Amino acid sequence: MQITIDTPYVTVGEYAKRSGQSDSAIRREIETGRYIIRPKAEGSKSAVLINLVHLAMEAAEQAERVRAAGNR
Repeated sequence: MQITIDTPYVTVGEYAKRSGQSDSAIRREIETGRYIIRPKAEGSKSAVLINLVHLAMEAAEQAERVRAAGNR
């Protein structure tokens, strides 16, 4: 399996466009730890960036579990 991503991180707004979720739904998922974000320096006002590499790895692991379960 090969997964290709165009960038390691995207803003909440960009992820909303790509996923079809609202910004507020994505921010709730960030708060619960569902989406991993790029660490920011304390007090930084830089944009929140969602880690697409982590999401791609999670998707690959899930696909492997499904594939393995189908081979039983």
